[in-house]
Amino acid sequence: MKWSKRAAAAILAGAMAVSMMPQVWAAEEENSLPEQETTAQQPVQAEEQTVQPETPETPETPEQPKTPETPEQPKTPEQPETPEQPETPETPETPETPDKPQQEPVALRTDHSAFMSGYPNGKFGVNDSLTWAQTSVVLYQLLADQSMGDLPCTYTDVKETDWFYQAVTTLASRGILTDAGGAFHPNDTITRGDFVCLMVRLVGVDENAVSSFSDVAQSDPIYPSVSTAAQRGWISGYSDGTFRPNAALTRAESVVVFGRVLDRKMDTKVLQQAQDLREFVDVPASHWAYGAVLEASIDHDGAANEDGTETWNSYTPSYPISLTYSGKTVTRNIYQGTKPYHVPEKDDGGKDITHWMTPNGVVADPLDRPVSAAAAYVAWYAPKLMTAHNQYISGYGKNQFGPQDSLTRAQACAILYGLLTDQSYGSYPCDFPDVPAGAWYEKAVKTLASRGFVATGEAFEPNQPMTRAEFVEMVSRLVAYTDRDSQFTDVGADDPYYHAIVTAAAQGWIGGFGDGTFRPNEPLTRTQAVTVYNKILGRTGDKTTEQQMDERYTFGDVSKGFWGYQAIMEAATTHTYKKNGDAEAWSEYTHKYTESVSWESSTSVVAASKITNKITSTYSGDYTQKYNMDYSTGLKESYINGKGYSSKTKYLVWVSRQNQKVYVFSGSKQNWKLTKTFICGTGKDSTPTPTGVTYITYREKGWNHDTYSCKPVVRFYPNTGYAFHSRLYYPNYNGLKDKRIGFPISAGCVRMLDTDITYLYKNIPNNSTVVIY
Repeated sequence: MKWSKRAAAAILAGAMAVSMMPQVWAAEEENSLPEQETTAQQPVQAEEQTVQPETPETPETPEQPKTPETPEQPKTPEQPETPEQPETPETPETPETPDKPQQEPVALRTDHSAFMSGYPNGKFGVNDSLTWAQTSVVLYQLLADQSMGDLPCTYTDVKETDWFYQAVTTLASRGILTDAGGAFHPNDTITRGDFVCLMVRLVGVDENAVSSFSDVAQSDPIYPSVSTAAQRGWISGYSDGTFRPNAALTRAESVVVFGRVLDRKMDTKVLQQAQDLREFVDVPASHWAYGAVLEASIDHDGAANEDGTETWNSYTPSYPISLTYSGKTVTRNIYQGTKPYHVPEKDDGGKDITHWMTPNGVVADPLDRPVSAAAAYVAWYAPKLMTAHNQYISGYGKNQFGPQDSLTRAQACAILYGLLTDQSYGSYPCDFPDVPAGAWYEKAVKTLASRGFVATGEAFEPNQPMTRAEFVEMVSRLVAYTDRDSQFTDVGADDPYYHAIVTAAAQGWIGGFGDGTFRPNEPLTRTQAVTVYNKILGRTGDKTTEQQMDERYTFGDVSKGFWGYQAIMEAATTHTYKKNGDAEAWSEYTHKYTESVSWESSTSVVAASKITNKITSTYSGDYTQKYNMDYSTGLKESYINGKGYSSKTKYLVWVSRQNQKVYVFSGSKQNWKLTKTFICGTGKDSTPTPTGVTYITYREKGWNHDTYSCKPVVRFYPNTGYAFHSRLYYPNYNGLKDKRIGFPISAGCVRMLDTDITYLYKNIPNNSTVVIY
């Protein structure tokens, strides 16, 4: 690059505390340049700046060493109104115009606030290079007067939307950057020589200054600037006698030189004794620029001493903030009263970090908390929830659900625990004084606490109602918090549950009330809870099927017109389904019962059955008594009435080969109502019970053969041996010989439980229609 077209830009860059530059640092935070070999060997000399010796003709400004000695030049400042003078800044070979602003040194800030910071990864980036844009922004921030000057800025690659626009245009208008009407090249690296020329431009060239760097000859255009900087004690070069003007300026070199320009020196006592200084992982105390880096990066009040040292009267302490993720802990020192300006959103494997948690399991975003003491945060990843639509809540005894009952804290934890695909313990504390060993909720509560869903440190109060705010705080762990304003009149930004409530509302999980409130302290009802859980799980229900469900599946205290009926049925019913847009179409459904099924009672067998919405004559079970399929009452009645079946009596019997059930209807054609459902066993595959429509022909008290007996018997299909009868007994009814039922097992007849066949025998008259399908 040519000095005449570039002038010089600012200093430093990287992650300095300049609000205009975050996008630059974020892009560069993980990229460190190799260390310079000579830097560590020459702690004094490695700070200097460089220039391009290969192109000595570049810097026009310092090309005129004789100019200050020209006698006619002193008249220039006395004749600003002379028309020929404005042409002077445009003449490259005339140094007076660019030097005029430097006749009075450019004033820099005298406060000892930090002018440099580190990267979000905890490094300072001592060996990183600087761009012209970065340097310009830093220097602009350090001007005591940031007003615009009178000179134009016509760089072709500096736009108003650029983050460095204000800095570059101001420096150019003040003559600190020279604008020859070409490109600025903001992303080019600034060299040591360019940087020295820029610094000297702040105070003016001393034409009497001399230097003896072997790679900067007196004929070199930058010689006056380099010599001025050396005479002022800003630079001293390398041990081999070189200055290396074309080398890239490093951040470490820049803070050392700039500290000398500002006459700022680190307090050696503070450096040696203080325990709360901000430090960087790549700048150990042994580093040659250690003191300069701390001087540049720590806000402090300082006073200069007569011996040239500095005494810090006070300073802003910093505290270690540790982040644990990807099997490692990264510690960064952050100033008191400030917030970390970056934390990872993904771990090293690219996995999203859902939350940052304190060691006792409280969600606490480091970006939201001004630092006041050392703190530790652990990455938290949302667990997976089950995708199968299994029942996750049940009712009370006597077929009650308690839709308006409050959900206790123990119950809420038990439900969420049951939804986790991984129910292993985590690493957080999980001891509560009021969660006794062996309690039905102990494992659920302690597991959730150990996984960070529930904060520890105090009593759990398992039997207390869970409030709406407490509930959304627990379930909002499943997603990253949403950054938006509250829509509820009673939830302000100072509410401890603010982020959780806003997030849950943004996810569409929970809403407020008609008056615009959320009522965070109001107990959560069981209906509200399943409504939220269903939305989290993406479970919408099958409205048609749920309206057909009978008393075996519905609850006596939840009418089908209740606003939460569909949500309750979705949560309380295990089912298979297919998605039809946002709606579900259930294929089969069932309740999950904890008690064992009694195969001697049709009532308990039917109550535990699985419901299918697809009617066929083909058995689809596993030929064991574990299989227990059925249709809903509504589907049974719709099928029989839809087929237009009639009967000569007020009864009709349907034998379902698919479900292995006998259904008894009463009524008349197209007005049949289901009255009984019995389990049965039809003909096995080799001797199936024929499908068709027939009727009951006659009845017998029993059959007693040489190998088996059964009773009673109700015949169908005229002039055949087909019949309804009991399971097989030994001859003379001497004990049950074959108790199997619930799948195709017979030689063609329909086997039933004793109480069930007795009901047919006594109550269903001859000539009643029998449908076998």
